[in-house]
Amino acid sequence: MNTDQGGSGDGSFEEIRILGLDAPDDDVEPGRSVFGGDTPGDELPHWSAPPTGDVSGESGGGSDPWSGLDGGPRWSDDVPDDHESQQPVGDDLDAAAVFFDDGPLITSASAEFDPPLLPPDEPLPDFSEQAEGGTVREPAPADPVPTAPVAPGPDRGSPAAGGRDMTMAVVTGVGLGALALAAFRIGTDASVALVTILLVLAAAEFFMALRRAGYQPAALLGVVAVGALNLAAYWRFEAAVPLVLGLTVLFSLFWYLTGIDRQAPLLNVSVTLFGVLYVGLLGSFAGLMLTDPNGTGMLLAAVLCTVGYDTGGLVVGRMFGRSPLSAVSPNKTTEGLIGGMAVSFAMA
Repeated sequence: MNTDQGGSGDGSFEEIRILGLDAPDDDVEPGRSVFGGDTPGDELPHWSAPPTGDVSGESGGGSDPWSGLDGGPRWSDDVPDDHESQQPVGDDLDAAAVFFDDGPLITSASAEFDPPLLPPDEPLPDFSEQAEGGTVREPAPADPVPTAPVAPGPDRGSPAAGGRDMTMAVVTGVGLGALALAAFRIGTDASVALVTILLVLAAAEFFMALRRAGYQPAALLGVVAVGALNLAAYWRFEAAVPLVLGLTVLFSLFWYLTGIDRQAPLLNVSVTLFGVLYVGLLGSFAGLMLTDPNGTGMLLAAVLCTVGYDTGGLVVGRMFGRSPLSAVSPNKTTEGLIGGMAVSFAMA
């Protein structure tokens, strides 16, 4: 607050001025814009009045920052072709070729993290021959292999007929038959020994077939168990069969627990026991039959019926077989099954 004293000495105040109460020195009037730039004559029209289209309020000299923009919208047809918005999305650049290339791009042998379960129909490319840049060179097309004329079918007595050598099969059957008759003639002990040897050979062939199929059974343990089953059944009758089977299970588990073979123990124990049951348990009935006084005759009758079924089924199936019996054994036919059963019943 400022005070101005008069020239008289009576001490009276002539004027008192309070700051902030002075009238504003601006041109703001009712009806005018508070931002300035217009004259008192430019009054705003009433809101209900129609538009006049008057643009006289624009200042000259380019001082208005919005004066460089035109009033109409810009459509996409007016954009130049070289503008970045007109470029295609996802251009096939070198850095993104691995994501957008339609063809297979193999860079190394470790590029495949999830191999298929089944082998491919076509051979895989050789990863050792790679061109510059990491791509695999496509092998040159091989010359077409000329197709040879189809030869006539093999003779029924040849090894290729049904996968069996008929001559060797007949000779083997006749030899085993003569050996069995000789053992039956000698006595019971010779018959038990012959049956045990045949069961051991059958078990060995079975476990070899499992190994060719990719399994790893305890073949030595299985062969010993099969032979022991027949001898125990002949020596201590049927009471010894569960004992041998129980010991076989325990030693099969020890076989894989002790590290003799650690590959898929559960699966391989199962196939080992299956071979022991399929060959040894069923074959031990031969030892049980030989414990009877007429056991040699019963065993001979069982062998003759089996040989009759196998021989009759083979002959009838080759001569009249037309209907496959099962996909598991494609060489077996329904006609052969009926013929083998007829011969077996006839011999019984």
